[in-house]
Amino acid sequence: MIIDSVFKEFINVVRENKNYTIGLLNGEGDVVDCSDAALIGAHRDIGSPDSCNLYYPVKAKNFDYGYLWLSGRDENLGLMGNLISDSLNIRLTYEITQSTLKQNITEDDRLVKLLLDEESFDMNRILGLIEEMGFDQTRSRVAIYIVNEQGFDNRKIAKLKLMPEGEDSLCSLLSRYALLIFKAVPENMENQQMKSHIGKFLRMLKDLDVTGDGYWIGSVQRKLRNYKESYRHCLWLKDNEKESRDRIVWFMDFLYDYFMSEIKLNDVRDVFDYYHDFGKDTDIDELIQIADSLLSNNFNISQTAESLYLHKNTLVYKLKKYEESFHIDIRGDFKGRFLFVLISASLKEYRKRRRVGEEL
Repeated sequence: MIIDSVFKEFINVVRENKNYTIGLLNGEGDVVDCSDAALIGAHRDIGSPDSCNLYYPVKAKNFDYGYLWLSGRDENLGLMGNLISDSLNIRLTYEITQSTLKQNITEDDRLVKLLLDEESFDMNRILGLIEEMGFDQTRSRVAIYIVNEQGFDNRKIAKLKLMPEGEDSLCSLLSRYALLIFKAVPENMENQQMKSHIGKFLRMLKDLDVTGDGYWIGSVQRKLRNYKESYRHCLWLKDNEKESRDRIVWFMDFLYDYFMSEIKLNDVRDVFDYYHDFGKDTDIDELIQIADSLLSNNFNISQTAESLYLHKNTLVYKLKKYEESFHIDIRGDFKGRFLFVLISASLKEYRKRRRVGEEL
């Protein structure tokens, strides 16, 4: 595996400096290689870096290779970590690119590569290749991203491309461990029908012994230019829905989470500060709990009150207070509901930052 050989070189360089320990962690935080061999197999909490232990994601060509761990008692640890992380990712990307260039690229692979090219999206080349392939660009398609930690068998992928079910779909191995399929789907399908249709296709893949450790289903797209967005939505699911191992995760089920993740605190900071001043005497934890419950109950007051073990009139009273404080209509206006949810999300971020001592 390319990452193994590249990382060995970095270990040899870092070993020359006794002040640092460098390690490669898998996605779960287990040490798979290290400048200190005694630490291989140990577990690290990648979610809790400190002044002596820093963690950096290792990514190349939109594929995750785990985490770089740098340990040491040095005031320059952060600077050194950034340098090593950048160098590792650049070198890894270069080696992967060189390896890919040496492989035989099928028409599907060539087309997928062009469709995912962020820097130079060349529609003329895409249309020319589509014409050569006889590819039907009028069909709607959805990205299916599958990862197999043991690696895929090229022969089985080639067999998939010959199946009738794969006839109007694009199939490409982005790496030995990552398979991307743009699956053609019928028009105007409801969500449950779509899930049934894709589920049938995935069962066919399993019959071919094309299986994965995780399956991520992106958004349905019609335009060629937007195929990469469906793929990007798969990557978002993989990065943000951590309990997705060994199951199928659908982007359509996480639209709210996705759009809320796209709203950055800095973008609404002025609005947030304004509302926080108006609601400074408000119980933040209670507001967040009420907002979450309203959302999960589709803003049905009776159901929300029941789920919170509150009398309906008590909940209405609290909502009226929020409406007065924030100058919005939570109960009768969609915009007011959305803003209330946004305020709640901002307050969650405020609460989190306040707990770690950050001043807003």
